[in-house]
Amino acid sequence: MPLNSNSDGLLWTIEHLRRSAPDPLPADIRLAVLGDPISHSLSPEMQNAGLAVRAIPFQYTRLWVKIGELAEVFSLLREREFIGWNLTVPHKVTALGLVDVVDSTAGRVGAINTVVNRSGSLVGFNTDGVGLIAALHESFSLDFGNSRIAVLGAGGGAGMTAAISLLDENPCQLLLANRTLAKLDRLRGAIGQDDTVSFWPWEKLGEVFAQADLIINASSVGLDGRPLDWDSHWLEPRHRIFDMMYGSKPTPVVSWAVAAGASAIDGASMLLHQGTAAFRHWFGPPVPEAAMRHALFRNLGSRI
Repeated sequence: MPLNSNSDGLLWTIEHLRRSAPDPLPADIRLAVLGDPISHSLSPEMQNAGLAVRAIPFQYTRLWVKIGELAEVFSLLREREFIGWNLTVPHKVTALGLVDVVDSTAGRVGAINTVVNRSGSLVGFNTDGVGLIAALHESFSLDFGNSRIAVLGAGGGAGMTAAISLLDENPCQLLLANRTLAKLDRLRGAIGQDDTVSFWPWEKLGEVFAQADLIINASSVGLDGRPLDWDSHWLEPRHRIFDMMYGSKPTPVVSWAVAAGASAIDGASMLLHQGTAAFRHWFGPPVPEAAMRHALFRNLGSRI
């Protein structure tokens, strides 16, 4: 049997795609999310709710794909005529080189999170940026032109996608901070010269907070679940914090920000909006966002 996940679905592996496992992958599974780890993903609950509303006779599942297996998995999914799939950590950058066509937005950020199988030709998209912008509008009714926005962890895959997507919204100021300066230099090269953009070492986070109104955490800070050791004096009531991480409980970044009197929200709404964008790539409109939202937040045990 497939491995149990820690949500209400099942977890399949490359062995099932190879047909070498004793139990076959059901024929109606034609969509998946690939990652390592992947058992925590709520994408299947969200996407399957959308499929049900549209009466699309297929299922979406989790595929546990390790580094080094990705190229074979892409070949097997194409062979099995999967409609498409999503990618999460650690596969988004590697996957860029495994598709036949790369969407222009995905090419700019250097990563894909969505694949569409068009009669055997694989097309790669990145819906993370679209998801982030939609989530920020929903969470904070943001006026980008009058906003000073900081991205923490801007040199990583999620942070670079956020930085480039935010730059397209023409913020008044964009502050990009990262622990590894080499990655920050790579981002500088990708963005080019822009007077509204500044680059910051991690040691200057206090100054970054002082200059920003909205802080987006795209770093691994809080991933271990432990409380933050950041200085609460960095925050003022005017600050808004968006943490790309999400869970059934407030993330450490959200907890730290709220305790200091700032407005803060996690990344569940970003997951929703990148997921609805992927659904649109696969099936076109209408996208059953209300059903997908309900399923996601029901499984998070959170707001609807």
